[in-house]
Parts: sequence; C-alpha cells; structure tokens
Amino acid sequence: MSLSTVCIFQFILFLYEYLAWQLEIKNYTTHSHHRELFGANKYFLIVQINSLPHLAAAYVYYHRMKWAMLFYIPYLIIFTIGQTFTWWVPYFFRKGLWYIDDNGEKLAQYKQYHSHHHRILPQFNNHEIIPDTEHTILFILTWITLILTIQSIISVSKRKNSKTKLK
Repeated sequence: MSLSTVCIFQFILFLYEYLAWQLEIKNYTTHSHHRELFGANKYFLIVQINSLPHLAAAYVYYHRMKWAMLFYIPYLIIFTIGQTFTWWVPYFFRKGLWYIDDNGEKLAQYKQYHSHHHRILPQFNNHEIIPDTEHTILFILTWITLILTIQSIISVSKRKNSKTKLK
C-alpha cells in the first residue's frame, strides 16, 4: 500500500468532514443545531477539532514524518469508536449514545435533530436509530482510512526493519 493512497483517503476524509460541518444541505447534513447550541465561535472550534487532524495526517504521511505518523492513529481510533457508539451500536443493538439516559431525553434529541435526514439503510428490528446517509458515508470513509493508515504504518515499520537487517 503506498503512502500516497493513504494521504488521498486522509484528505478525502478531511474534506468530507469539513464540508459536512460547514455546509447546510437540507435533509443531508445534521450539524446546523450545533451552531445554534454552541454559538459561532465554539462551533468554529468544533469544526476544526473534527476535521483538521485528518488534513494534518495527510501532510505528515505525504512527507513521511515517521515520528508524527503515530500521533494520528489514536485520534482516528477514537474518532471511529465515537461513530460506532453514536450510530452503529444503537442501530444494531439498541444501546449506545442515544440510550444512555433513563428518561429518553437523548432519544428525543435524536428524533428532533436527526430522524428526518436522508437514509440509505433500512430500519433494523424496529429500532428507532437509523444512521443517516451523511454518517453512513463518513463511517465507510473512516474505516477505509483507518485500515489504510494502519497498513501503511506496518509497511513502513517492516521496511525499516528490513533495512536494519541488511546493514
């Protein structure tokens, strides 16, 4: 796996996440309520925290800064786990973020902010939570990026070890 392929997916993930937070596309993007909830300044900071690590990773991997390449993996793993527990665990198992409170407030928030967005997945076992298209695409991009990033770290390590053995 070439590092340039990894960089392309890291850049695509950055671009997708940045645009999904910045653009308001009716029935597709789901973040407009955050701007109202947090205000413009905090919202700007949230957008940067969610998207810029992917851009920084693309830069670091493109320039093969081996010491810095390792910093992205924990962020990407946490990012992936967050998506898993927000969308996919509730979709398949009816547990996770939207079910953490006993009074159903989180589930009501889901219904208020997310239930009317476009979906490509069918309802599963009468579960209320169905990941919208924005988060389905994000999840696929994130997993591809995570797998390619880990593969690239492994291949860089193997190359380094084989060069050390040759000396």
